[in-house]
Amino acid sequence: MSLMVGIETARLLLRRWRDADRDPFARMNADPVVMEYFPAPLSKQESDRLADTIEAHFVSHGFGGWAAELRATGEFIGFIGLAIPRFQAAFMPAVEIGWRLDAAQWGRGLAT
Repeated sequence: MSLMVGIETARLLLRRWRDADRDPFARMNADPVVMEYFPAPLSKQESDRLADTIEAHFVSHGFGGWAAELRATGEFIGFIGLAIPRFQAAFMPAVEIGWRLDAAQWGRGLAT
């Protein structure tokens, strides 16, 4: 299975994950504002496990949650992408769209 290299928009580069993304990802996942509708903010270890899960999804399925980087600055700001849910529900099988962006990036239309 071949994997896409990335997706570019006017403002974003959606790309595969890098080790350097893990610390800003952990800070974002520890932010109670970002994680308001999740069960709880994530620890660094939980955030790293999530990054591993996202990367494993790419390897298994050829798509997943792309690391989102601002093209103007190269700053990692979160993720945007598709995933096959791991839970069982009446509407399965399905593919879901998901995103999680640093709160400082909200309201700019980046995920739409």
